[in-house]
Formats: sequence, C-alpha cells, structure tokens
Amino acid sequence: MRVKPLIAIPLIGIALAGCSAQPPAPQETTAATEQKPLFATDSEALAAAEAAYANYLEVSDQIARDGGANPERLKGLVSDALYSEQLSAYKELQSSGIHAGGSTAMDHFRIQNFSNLASGGTFTTYVCLDVSSNPVLDSQGSDVTPNNRQSRIPLSIGFVGEGSKSLIINSSEVWTGTNFC
Repeated sequence: MRVKPLIAIPLIGIALAGCSAQPPAPQETTAATEQKPLFATDSEALAAAEAAYANYLEVSDQIARDGGANPERLKGLVSDALYSEQLSAYKELQSSGIHAGGSTAMDHFRIQNFSNLASGGTFTTYVCLDVSSNPVLDSQGSDVTPNNRQSRIPLSIGFVGEGSKSLIINSSEVWTGTNFC
C-alpha cells in the first residue's frame, strides 16, 4: 500500500492493529548484475541507508515545522517520483495552516530485502517511525494532533543506489504485515 509522504503520517491518523517483536527475515534477490556493488557488506549498506534516512527525517521535520515551506530541500535526498508525491502533501500542509511542533525518531532499522546494490540497485528496510514527539499544531500554536493518531508506525523504506556509496529514498510505504514496532 503506497501512502502519502512521510510528512503526512504524523499529520493524519493511521490506525494499524497488532504488534510483534520480530520483523520477517531479510530476503536476497538473485538478479544478475555486471556492476560492482556500492557497499562491501550488508552492514555497510544498512549503515548508509540508516544515515540517509536520518538525514531525510531531519530535513523533512524542518519543512513540517516550517508549515511545508521550501520543500525543495528534499531534492537529492529522495527520488523525483517521491519528491513529486511529497510536494503535493507539503502544499496541502501550507494551505491548511498547520505545522509540526517537534521531531520524528526512528528505530528497529532492519534489512527487508536487497539486490546487488550497485548504482541503480535497490535496498529496502524496515523501520519504526516514532511521531510521539511531533505534535500537529494549528496557526495559533495549539495542539490539534488527532487523538487516534498512531505514535509508532511500521514502514518499508526503499532506497536506490546513486553514485559512489550514495543512497536516495525512492519509496516509503506503511508495512501492512505484522506490526514489528
């Protein structure tokens, strides 16, 4: 299930049920490739993905705190397609007069699946997005966070290799399997 950009997650109520301690095991694809992998090990790739996502969250949170202003700050961090999706959500944020009042956090960053991660290769992770410290505020600064908003959201985040040891985010979906958060 594709969802609006991550900024929409803290701003709308997402109701998922169930909770489990373990995400499914990672799966390796066997797609042949002639390109040299971007990363020598899975742990190196995972660390790069986690750093790329942390950077994305920092920039995305700032845009949300700014009421959706200057979303072009995400260029270079996300794919063109994901940027287009997020741009429409930020425009909605601007027109609504609401903004974020804090920051999101992440944990449970794990490999979901990967291909031979070379330039253009893919890498997908599980991550729990924690929005509990990121209230939704109206133009007066009053907390208008929906009461039914889930505070921890299981996501599947897709990355694509771009250049030398560089990853950009190309997808973000709410995980519809067993909730691992």
